[in-house]
Amino acid sequence: MNDRHDSPPAAPEASPRWREIHLHGSPEAEEAHFRDLADIIVGLQRANKRESGSTVSRRTFHAKIVVGVSDAELAFRTDLPDDLAAGDFTAGARLRTTVRLSNASGVVGPDGHPDLRGAALKISLPDGGDHDLLMTSYPVSHARDATQFVEIAEIGAGPKDQIQARMVAKFGPSETARILNNLRQANRPSASLALESYWSRGAVLWGETGPVRFRLSPAGTHGPAASPPVQAPDGLLADFADRLSTAPVRFALHVQRYVSEQLTPIEDGAVEWEEENSPWLHVATLTIPAQNILDRKGLATRDHIDTLEFSPWHAPALFRPLGNLNRARRTVYRASAEEWHAR
Repeated sequence: MNDRHDSPPAAPEASPRWREIHLHGSPEAEEAHFRDLADIIVGLQRANKRESGSTVSRRTFHAKIVVGVSDAELAFRTDLPDDLAAGDFTAGARLRTTVRLSNASGVVGPDGHPDLRGAALKISLPDGGDHDLLMTSYPVSHARDATQFVEIAEIGAGPKDQIQARMVAKFGPSETARILNNLRQANRPSASLALESYWSRGAVLWGETGPVRFRLSPAGTHGPAASPPVQAPDGLLADFADRLSTAPVRFALHVQRYVSEQLTPIEDGAVEWEEENSPWLHVATLTIPAQNILDRKGLATRDHIDTLEFSPWHAPALFRPLGNLNRARRTVYRASAEEWHAR
């Protein structure tokens, strides 16, 4: 691994003060609300099953796995600054990692359709535990919090010709314009999953560093998208398989530090942490080794990975997820997993 990098800015003496704000004034009241949201999400999950004609339930979102490998490695910089190290994420650490790359839709469809894309990492820790990092291919969420997320999902599941009118009635014209613009930019065709960047969107603790957001981005020259064209039903898989048949695929893992509630809010998932306020700092490189992901072993590995649960709450306490959207994911993901595991 090449550890050359631009020197990061000097670390602050102490992490800036930050706090979480629980809905309805307490963790208990917020959790009760999240259980109600989980019931709605499971209902949408069942509706997706009926719409697709499938005999089994799938994940509410990110239903289609495109790439699944179990032998990737997350290698941390050998000169990782002490203030960016936490837990098992230390200078020179090399951790085996399972990778799931997916389309975000709750219904399995052709890879050429406009969509958000997802990257989920399950990092094997020395003590035998796992640490999951979840990301999607757009810097921010279209929803400010979990309540808005579910309200938008409910509207989106209704008549397509009424979506904008119902959104305006619910959120007002300005907020509707923001939501729809976000969705238009985030849901687009992809040339290659190897050429995408993937953002955490929400914040997590990073040990003594405090809250951070993180991102995977292509490392090195991966070249243009390969053939066959991505318009093929499984074009993104074919492209990734073609790349891995001759060389590894690498991504750089960066983090952004929390600065202030005004510049880097924790509770509002729709606000981007601008690089000019909080630079991206390189901490590690993810390497997916060259291999055949289309032979019997490769496809069996992908099928197994598709049975695994990924959650930002699969993490040591030093890396606790932060913010309303992330807190809701603990309850909603559990309910959704119970539904699709029932298959």
